[in-house]
This record gives sequence, structure tokens and C-alpha cells, in this order.
Amino acid sequence: MSLSRLDVFTLSHNAAKWPLPCRVLLGCALAVLVLLVGEVVYLGPSRERLQGVEARGHVLQQQLAEKTGLAATLEVRTERLRAMENKLAGLLRQLPAESEVPALLEDVARLAVANGIWVEGLTVLEEEPRQLYTGQPMQVGATGAYHDLAAFVSALGGLQRVVTVQDVTLRPEGALLRLEMLAKTYRGTTPSDKVRQALESGPRFVYDPTALRDPFQSPTLQVARAPGRPALSPDLTRPRGMLEGMTIDQFEMVGTLSNDMQAFALLRVGSRVHRLAVGDYLGPDHGQVTAIQDGYVELVELFPDEQGAWLERPRTLMLNVNS
Repeated sequence: MSLSRLDVFTLSHNAAKWPLPCRVLLGCALAVLVLLVGEVVYLGPSRERLQGVEARGHVLQQQLAEKTGLAATLEVRTERLRAMENKLAGLLRQLPAESEVPALLEDVARLAVANGIWVEGLTVLEEEPRQLYTGQPMQVGATGAYHDLAAFVSALGGLQRVVTVQDVTLRPEGALLRLEMLAKTYRGTTPSDKVRQALESGPRFVYDPTALRDPFQSPTLQVARAPGRPALSPDLTRPRGMLEGMTIDQFEMVGTLSNDMQAFALLRVGSRVHRLAVGDYLGPDHGQVTAIQDGYVELVELFPDEQGAWLERPRTLMLNVNS
């Protein structure tokens, strides 16, 4: 009988007459065939779907654990967010609603004189509007000794208004250093009729050159720094007044007097009150009164440094409101 005439019914009918081993082989072959068909058609896709579901279940368990941890700290995070929002609002209220560039320029000039440096260039650049504030950058160029320049930059950060310093460069210029930096002040975008909140005082960094060396000089050339600005020597032949025999700390400003021509400061030493005008001398360091205001007196003192040159430094006597 040829294969073309093979009758499956006849084969299955005659299989009952096959020997036992043949029937066992035939049954095993049929079982294997059924398993292969079931694996390909049903079990394989189902197993892949099961693996995918298990993987998604594992991911969901991880997400659930993360969400549970976040939910447990939700109140704490909410309080932190509120504190940050309140702090931001407070900082924005501390910013002036109008530009204070003129006052800042006066502060820069005052700090430069106090630290003995020369501000040779100060350029006000265009404002930089932001969503919550407006920045006002200024390019500053100054010349002075290393420690004087460092003290000047430190003093800028201690002003009542918010001032930041960036892009600082130093380069030698003769015996001194040239400082170039970008200073920024800020103002808020709130309407000007709102009351500005007072700036909260906090710990500030103050540059202290004690035990610090100038990195731009050889260690063998280091000398103790005397804070002050180079000045001409005073007239040592000038007769000294009575008030020049007392230290500045002994004087106390108790008021002012003025007429149409001149203003006078009233300074008390012990039980006596002395009247001084602009140009009068005070204290042992050739201190000379340079300005008299209602609340304070400004003067400039002269003193020699360790190298024989003369330096000048400003001093201020504040009005004692309890006097």
C-alpha cells in the first residue's frame, strides 16, 4: 500500500492489532504532539502574559512603598513648603520697590574710603528683569592692597540692602592690585505703596586679615597691615589744641548747634561740653572734623604705618540719644 493511498482510519483501526511496544510508542508520539501544540498555541502566550503581569505587579509594589513613605511625611513636607514660601515672601518684602542706586553708590564710596582703596570705575548696567525681582548690575573697578580690597568686598556684603558680588578678578598693577567685579543690587516687583519690611539682621562674614598673608607678595616682604588709606603727612609743627590730648573714645556727641553760616557739634568730656566746627582738630592722631550732621560727626585721623608712610582713616561719633 503506497503513502498516497494511506487511510488514517484504516491505520488507527489496525493499530489495535499492533504489538504493545508499537502502541506505546504511538501513544507517546501523540502525547508529545499534543503537548507541543498546546505549548505553541496556548501555554507560551499565557506564560508571557503572566510574566508581564508579575513584572508590573513588582513595579506597582515599589511605587506603593514609595507613595506610602511620601504619605507618611506629607505633613512635614507641607510645613516645610509653607515655611519656604513664607521665607521667600519675607525676602521679597525686604527688597525695595524702587531703585536705590544713588544710595548704593554713596555706600560704595564710603566703604572705599573706609578701607583705603580707590574706586576708579563704576558703571551702572542695564536692569535684568525677573519674575519676582529686578536685578541692577554694576561693574566696579578699584585699586588697593590685597587685604584692603578683601575688606571692601566683605563690607559690601554687610550692607542693609541686598548686594551680591560675582565675576571677581584680581591682577597686579604696580605695587597694588586691580580689582574688577560685578556687583548686583535688587529691587522687588511689588507696588511702591506697600511698606518695606526691615531687613533681618543675621550673622555676617567680616574679613579679618589677622594672621593672613598677602598671596601676591613674597613671605619675606609681608608686613603687618594697618587699615587706612595713604595720605600726606600732617603738619608736625602745628600747635596742638587742648582736645588733641584726649582720645576719641573719651568724647560723646550730645547735640548740634547751627546758624545761617555754620554748624557746630557739641561734644562732652566728663562734665564739660565743647563746641567744634568743620576743620577743628580732635584726638591724638591729628583727627580733623570733616562733616557735622544731626546724628553724627565725621572726622579723619592720620597715623604712621610701620614703613614710615602716613595713612588716613575715617572715624564717626554717633549722637547719644540718651544724653
